[in-house]
Amino acid sequence: MTDSEIGRARAPHRRTWALVSVLGALALLVGVLASVTPGRADAAVVTGRVANSAGGCLENANNVAAVNNPLWLAVCGTNPGQQWSRWSDGTLRVQNLCADAAGSATAPGTRVVLATCSGAVSQRWNFYVAGYVQNQNSSLCLAPQGNRIAAQVVMTIVACANVAAQKWAVPALSTPPTTTTTAPPPTTTTRPTTTTPPPPTTTTTAPPRTTTTVPPPTTTTTSLPGQTQQVWDSNFTGAGFGNFDDTPWNNVGANAPVIVNSPVTSGAKSAQFTMPGGGTRSEIVPTTAEFGEGQDRYFRFSFYLPAGFPTQVNTWQVITQWKNDGTGSPPLEITVGGGNLNLEGGYGYPAGPRTFAKPLAPATTGQRIDLVIHVFFSRDPSKGTVDVWRNGTQVLAGYKPAGGTLYPTSAASTATTSSYWKMGLYRDSAITQAAQYTIESAKVGNTYASVA
Repeated sequence: MTDSEIGRARAPHRRTWALVSVLGALALLVGVLASVTPGRADAAVVTGRVANSAGGCLENANNVAAVNNPLWLAVCGTNPGQQWSRWSDGTLRVQNLCADAAGSATAPGTRVVLATCSGAVSQRWNFYVAGYVQNQNSSLCLAPQGNRIAAQVVMTIVACANVAAQKWAVPALSTPPTTTTTAPPPTTTTRPTTTTPPPPTTTTTAPPRTTTTVPPPTTTTTSLPGQTQQVWDSNFTGAGFGNFDDTPWNNVGANAPVIVNSPVTSGAKSAQFTMPGGGTRSEIVPTTAEFGEGQDRYFRFSFYLPAGFPTQVNTWQVITQWKNDGTGSPPLEITVGGGNLNLEGGYGYPAGPRTFAKPLAPATTGQRIDLVIHVFFSRDPSKGTVDVWRNGTQVLAGYKPAGGTLYPTSAASTATTSSYWKMGLYRDSAITQAAQYTIESAKVGNTYASVA
């Protein structure tokens, strides 16, 4: 790679809330979301919006009043799917159904869906003055997946933490009135549990919200998170795109990917991505947690480049990336160019580029390629580490990118100090050659053996 290529002006890797063609780039985050509209009173039931303090409103997806319909974050409006009522039995209701943890599960990351109101404990929530909405069955808090503030990010229950994405303004209690719950506030990751813990407080250094910008959610975590088990599998054969978020804004100048018969594995399915000349983006986002400071993860990424795939391009052509929240180029990405598979990143580092480009192996066509990428996620360049294996052979060991494997928080470039995984095709619109390839499978795990 030449010096001019290393210093190239990169089009920003837009995060999912860059919704120019879907909902408007900043509509989700404007100041009108700072409080809940009081709503209307119909007999004894008070309805209104459930507004997230970081932006957006809780919505029954597409206003579909059906059991197991997902809940997600959306631009605040007046549609039926945003007219919530908070009942004295602890339920949160919309369109005559109740918000419930899917399957009454208690695991972090469980989706929140609609269910027939039954009085189940998993349908009951504690509502705190500080804004937390805590599931009584699991003691976990309502939050958009990965604490991401973006339209159509699905709702989950997660470990309660002192972040804006977990704080909500809710309608007044429907009658008969009851007093606010006196249960102790949820224990957060930022302070030890005591017998009567006070609600978490935000740090005094967090930038103030304004009507035009939203500060990044902040935490006061002072130690590395535990290495909890994390397992995810694309399972195209059994689930199609069921293990991926619905992110139509990730298709720019190209159609959405489709499920096809695998070109290399009999009886299996794969995801096919097609990019016309001049197209920019066709990507998918796994429904797996984000990756934060101190987490140690392994990723398998198996794909097939057919004959004719433009492997010799001399500009950026990304096939998978670990994307920082917010706008800008990611800390880590795998590219195809110059005839090679390359590990690149650092173009979007907040304090100025910390670019790197490491050729990994030839970008061979006509055969399946299995990459295993091991990432120790850290903002500290002395700690953030990447190892890569190609078809079982290690091709990169102990590499420490100059900008770390996560970016520091900066309002100009990233909303949080975490990254999430994307895959597909994202490339310079100056590339005039069409491209098509398949992702055969993808996995996340805590060890090499769990993904290989």
